[in-house]
Order: sequence, then structure tokens, then C-alpha cells
Amino acid sequence: MHPELPFCYRLLPRVSRTFALNIRVLPGDLRPAVTVAYLLFRYADTLEDAPGVPGEERTELFDAFLDRLDGAVSLELPRAAEVHLLDAATPEEIELLRAGERVFAVFDALPDRVREIVASHVSETARGMERISRVMTRDGLLRLETWQDLEEYCYYVAGTIGIMLTRLFAEHSRWIDPSSRKRLTALATSFGRGLQLTNILKGIGVDREEGRVYLPAEALDQHGVAPENVLSPESRRAVQAVANRIIPRALQDLEDALRYTLLLPRREPRLRLFCLWPLFAAVRTLGLVVEGENLSDPRTQPKISRRVLYREMAFSVAQVYWNGGLRRRFHRFRRELFPARDRGEVWAG
Repeated sequence: MHPELPFCYRLLPRVSRTFALNIRVLPGDLRPAVTVAYLLFRYADTLEDAPGVPGEERTELFDAFLDRLDGAVSLELPRAAEVHLLDAATPEEIELLRAGERVFAVFDALPDRVREIVASHVSETARGMERISRVMTRDGLLRLETWQDLEEYCYYVAGTIGIMLTRLFAEHSRWIDPSSRKRLTALATSFGRGLQLTNILKGIGVDREEGRVYLPAEALDQHGVAPENVLSPESRRAVQAVANRIIPRALQDLEDALRYTLLLPRREPRLRLFCLWPLFAAVRTLGLVVEGENLSDPRTQPKISRRVLYREMAFSVAQVYWNGGLRRRFHRFRRELFPARDRGEVWAG
């Protein structure tokens, strides 16, 4: 074990409580790789999210991160850009930013093949984030313009992670044959996108407060609302109308996530649990989004309780080998939480 690995395990819950739970269940050789990969993804996400960092300085920060990922000896953030970044970051993000070299030390010690897989996908995400934040930030507000922009954004921040995990699973398990790997890869992007769309829907108000609007401007414009105004009470119906076009797509992606999970070998229950816990949490959260009356109010962000989360985790442990039981639970949620009704036009991607 690398001496900095226990630190990485302690750091992970600070930056993501939910994923710290399911990463912990992974088999021994996968847990270090996925922990480090997720911390690096969160590092890149912090570079993208920090409000108030000038565009050129943000690009310099991404360049330094990518240089280290490509083999530079150390992570050298430009001083002026780092100061702006630390001023804008949360305490948890500051802890991650200051621990960057400690995380990279564990990354450097990963097996060559694993390090290559992690680096290729973290790099893809970071390059995509940098371009999106540079091109789509106007007057301090990151705004997506089109449905295609939303599709692309979800791929870079979540879809490529699904593909990376599939590659790592295949490296780990002798029970995942080439045919299974191909089918898993075909569903991996949908899995990641479904989780990301759910996060976007539940975080509309908080994201806007922090300088980001992921609902496409072209969709909001159809209802006479500008992205910068999504927090206003007058925008409530427009926000709900756009969300109603996204909800069916997110649900469809989560159904693909279930198919993905059930393709994983029963001989690998820990891989299944790793996927089942965020999947059922996302379905439950999406149900709260459907019931929400004001999705753009940051004070009423839809969020499932710890009790509900732990109940879904316990059910998954009990049913992890039983495909039929897992399917029935998912489709029961679908019937109860998303009753058939006319939602108007659906975003098809």
C-alpha cells in the first residue's frame, strides 16, 4: 500500500459523501484506482466550477493539471491563478487542491495499465471541461446554449467516467469476456449521463447561485427566460417545463444503467453493488424532482434522506444476485414515481 493511500481514502468523503460509500465496496485492487481517479476528476471539476476565476487563468490551471497528468514531475499551479482559485473554493475544495500532489503520488504508483486507463479519461474530461468553461462563460456565468451542448457536457463530466470504469472492471475481472465488455461499453455513457442529468435537475438553483446554468438557453428562450434569470419567481414555470423535457431522458438513461449493472457477472457482487447504490439513489432523487414545485429555489433542493439511501443500499445487498428482483424494484419505482402523463415535448438528445 502506498503511504498516501489512507489519506486519499479519508479525503474522498470530504469531497463526495455518496461516492465514498460505493467506492468503499469495491474489491481491493479496484478501490485504490477508482479512489484516485475520482479525486482527480473532482480536482478538474473544481477548476471548472470556481466562480470568479478569469478565463485565461482558468486555462492556465487546466494546463498545469494536464501537464502533471501527462508526466510532469510536480503539480505547479500558476501563482496568481491559484490565489483566485483558492479565494473562490469551498473548504473541502481547498483541502483537495492543496492535496493535489499527494493524490498524484498514489496515481504514479498505480500499475502501468491502470494508470494509463485513468490518465486517458481524466485527461479527456479535463480538456472538455476547459473548453466548455472557456467558450461558454459570459460575464462570469457558465451557460449551455443548446441541447447538443448539454449532451456534450454530460459526456465529458460523466459519460467518459462510465467508459473508464468499464475498462477498469474488465482489467480486474476474468469473468468479463470481450462480448460482455462490448455490451457494457455501449451502455456506460448512458449510465454516467443518467446520474449527471439527475444531479443537474436537483441542483438548478444552487448551480445558478454559483455561476452555472446547465439548462440549455435555447430551451429557456422558448419560454421567454434568460439563463441569468432562472432564480426569479417569474421563471419557475419555464424551468419546470425545461426540466420536464429532461426527466424522461434521465429515466431512460437510468434504465440503461440497470441493464449495465445486470450484465456484470454475479460472481462480482461488489461491482454490482458499486453500480446499484448510486443507481437507486438517482431514481429516488428523480422522483423528488418530479414532485418539486420550485426546482430553481436553492433552499428546496431535492435530496433523499440518509434513511432512504441506507434502505436502498440494504435492499441491493440482499438482492445483488437476483436480476428479477432488481428489475421489479426499478420498474415499481418507475410506475409509482413517474406515472404516465403528458409532459409535452421530450428532449431526444
